[in-house]
Amino acid sequence: MEKFEVNILGCGSAVPTAKHMTTAQLVNIHDKLFLVDCGEGTQTQIWKSGIKVTSMNHIFISHAHGDHFFGLVPLVSSLNLMLDRTTDLHLWLPADLEEPLRRDFEQYCYMPFKLIMHPLDTTKQTVLYEDKDMKVETIPLNHRVPCCGFLFSEKPKAPVLLPEKCKAYGIPPREFGKIKNGADWTLEDGRMIPNSELTAASDFVPRKYAYCSDTAYYPEIIPQIEGSTLLYHEATFTSEDEQQATNAAHSTAAQAATIARDAHVKQLAIGHYSIRYQDETPLLTEAQHIFPNTVASQEGMTISL
Repeated sequence: MEKFEVNILGCGSAVPTAKHMTTAQLVNIHDKLFLVDCGEGTQTQIWKSGIKVTSMNHIFISHAHGDHFFGLVPLVSSLNLMLDRTTDLHLWLPADLEEPLRRDFEQYCYMPFKLIMHPLDTTKQTVLYEDKDMKVETIPLNHRVPCCGFLFSEKPKAPVLLPEKCKAYGIPPREFGKIKNGADWTLEDGRMIPNSELTAASDFVPRKYAYCSDTAYYPEIIPQIEGSTLLYHEATFTSEDEQQATNAAHSTAAQAATIARDAHVKQLAIGHYSIRYQDETPLLTEAQHIFPNTVASQEGMTISL
C-alpha cells in the first residue's frame, strides 16, 4: 500500500519547553509532503527527523497564534540555504497573516523560488489542493481567532478491469484502457454492455486524516471528519481544568475523545498539551476512558494510516 503517514515534529502549546516543541507536522501521502503548522524550531525538528523535504511544496497554517507559525521565516530562509530550492512553494494561511509575513519574507529571506501565498477563509469548508490521488480541504474550527483544521483524503481507486469478461465479448485489448476509464461497450448487433459488467470495484479503502488544531469542543466538525482513519485533536487540558479550556477556546482530553467516538474515527492522536503537564499520562488516560484507541503524540513519532 502507498505511504500515508503523519510525522509529529511538535505537539506542545504556547511555548517550546525542554520536553515539547510547538505545533508542527509533516504529512506524507504517496511521497508528497505537506507541512501542517510551523511552530518555533520546526526546521530543527525537520533536520532531526531525517526527512527529506525536497518534495514539500505546500505549507498549511491553521491560525495566527505564534506557536503555530513562528518557525516559518527561518524555515523558508533555510529552504534556499540548505536545499538550493528553486521549486514554487505554496503557503496557505489566514488572511490577516499574509501582509505581515510577506514583509518579513522580503526583508529576511533570499528566495530564488516563487512563494505563492493563499489567504484562507477559515469559516467554510474549501478544497485547497487536489490531484489524481488525493485532496486537502479546510475544517472550520472554533477558536479565539479565525482558525481551521485540514482534512487529507485519498481518492477511490479506479475500477479493476475484468480482461476475461472483455475478451468474452470480443473487445480488443487496445480498447481496454477506455473500458478501465469507465466506457461502456457496444456490440456489433447494437447491444450495449455496461461498464459495470466489464469491471469490478477496487478493494482499496481510501484513508483520511483529520487535523484539528486549536479549538473549543465543537461537534459541528463531526459530519466532515466522519469515519476518518486518524484524527489529531488538540487536548490542551484535563477535565479538571475544563473551565479554563472553555475560557481559552481549547478542548479537554475527554472532549477530544468524545469527538473521536461520535465521529466513528479509527484512531485518535491527542496533542497541544498545556505546559502545566510534565507528564501526559492524565490526558491520555482521560481520553482512553472514552475512546480506547487513543495515542499521545510525541516528537519524533510517526503514525502510519
